[in-house]
Amino acid sequence: MTFLNFAICNSQSFINKIVSCAKHNADEKLRFAVGKQISDSNFQFIKSKTIIEVYNQTKDKLKRLTLDEFEKSEYPATQLWINYKVIDEKLVLTELSFPFNLNCTTPWSLNDTKEIIEPYLKVLQNKTKVDLEKAIEIAQENGLRNINEWDINYEKGKLIWTIKDQRTKNQWHILKIKAKTGRIISDYYHVIPMD
Repeated sequence: MTFLNFAICNSQSFINKIVSCAKHNADEKLRFAVGKQISDSNFQFIKSKTIIEVYNQTKDKLKRLTLDEFEKSEYPATQLWINYKVIDEKLVLTELSFPFNLNCTTPWSLNDTKEIIEPYLKVLQNKTKVDLEKAIEIAQENGLRNINEWDINYEKGKLIWTIKDQRTKNQWHILKIKAKTGRIISDYYHVIPMD
């Protein structure tokens, strides 16, 4: 009788098989959550951004490595995250990282997946008046020039775009825009104190 230990592993071929299995499972979960057409055309798997968590026994510490770094590592893998870009009109709405155990299971249920991607799905289904391109345009019209980050999420039951313009190393100009109307609901600066 043969027993396989899925808890930890440092075999590159084993990890490649788990990544392939995890991608298949994530693809299926996405198809059930958003439908085949949106899943196939708007969710792009990025193998190079797969993260492998390894265990360094001498330091009793977990560390996250890329697939390339893992190939050169002597530490055993404990879990991994596979990454997808969520794309709308050639713009990346967000990146989504699915966690997976080494037995190719994810702690995310179908409902968890739906809840996480629901704000992006509204955009992909054209259920918002303001898409990402329009939100960026509104932000630029209101003084944001170096836009380097954005997101869409629910705030107080309303779908809101958050557009960020990094002004200095520790200062951002942030605009919050209603996805339904395009109205700016918040315009402020955020400063992180530097040591």
